[in-house]
Amino acid sequence: MNSNPESEINMNLSQPAADKSESLDYRVYRAFRTKCHSRPLELAISMFSRTGNWGIFWVALASVFALAYWRSGSEHGRPMIVSVPVVVFSTMVFNSFLKESLRRERPASDDPALKPLVGVPSSKSFPSSHAAMSFGAATILTYIQPSLAPLFYGLALLMSWSRVYVGVHYPSDVLAGTAVGLLTGALWTLFFIVF
Repeated sequence: MNSNPESEINMNLSQPAADKSESLDYRVYRAFRTKCHSRPLELAISMFSRTGNWGIFWVALASVFALAYWRSGSEHGRPMIVSVPVVVFSTMVFNSFLKESLRRERPASDDPALKPLVGVPSSKSFPSSHAAMSFGAATILTYIQPSLAPLFYGLALLMSWSRVYVGVHYPSDVLAGTAVGLLTGALWTLFFIVF
């Protein structure tokens, strides 16, 4: 019997809402959306999550570090200000291609009762671009400054899972985006090492 792997993936990502409500993915999503919510915490996480749009948070972070390194005479500043935007934006483009190929809808379309805390992007859901850009940036930043790896990857985790908390991604979107970001970050790191 012939089977088409791509159609099977699309079928799984587009399963009916009734089936999704029984999945671990949906149950974790619902827990993020309904537990540990207070107005101040929602505002703080929503604001933080928005800074990840287009990778702005990571480019700004790299710029702050680059300026600090430049003022201290360190050589780390220049590679940060050059490499982070390259990694972030190339990862975003690659991830957007995956989104349009897999075409998974956002959680809000499956459960309108759980209203998102931020505006729902017009792009598809899988994989999460915030997660992909965050882990891509964290990987290249760790290559440049290994001693700060816990900070960079900790911020990447917070940024990625904030997207589930605010209601615009499923956990599996974030996990897939994390894998994409680690891959693109590693490939760019290899490129910068070789060239």
